[in-house]
Amino acid sequence: MKCVKCARREATTEVLRRHNNHVEKLYLCDECAKEYESDTVMKGLDMLDSFFGGSPMGLFGNFAGFFDAPAVKSLVCPECKTTSDEFLKTGFVGCPRCYEAFAPLVVQTVKKIQQSDRHVGKAPVGAVDFAAEQARLKSELQAAVDSGDYVKTAEISNRLKKLCGDGEGY
Repeated sequence: MKCVKCARREATTEVLRRHNNHVEKLYLCDECAKEYESDTVMKGLDMLDSFFGGSPMGLFGNFAGFFDAPAVKSLVCPECKTTSDEFLKTGFVGCPRCYEAFAPLVVQTVKKIQQSDRHVGKAPVGAVDFAAEQARLKSELQAAVDSGDYVKTAEISNRLKKLCGDGEGY
């Protein structure tokens, strides 16, 4: 089957595209698929950029003045050599280590956008709030010690060890 875009090369990729409330299948060659993917990503970035004020500086352009300029200029990823200036202009990192290198920028940006760096929404069903569970168990442990119930003290202590990982952090 020939590529539906260029009609010259053999189609190797099937792309599903939503158009006018129905799904359309496109059969593209490798080159046209890469071009389609690139165009789609750029449209998505344009939408994000306009959401954040349409700054010509890129996704983080509106926050450039928010950061301490000397500290921002000095950040460089040790792995891929991406600079903090490049990161702020494009919003893209070069490798997984960039998240460590640019952690201060990412955390400050998240705080600026969402007014917090902690998740306060719903948690998945069955998820445990470890801090709250730890505090509850510590309270129960203290009550058991105060009442002299050493069997219960041992049980709670074991649950705390299991929660915290062999006694770490309590």
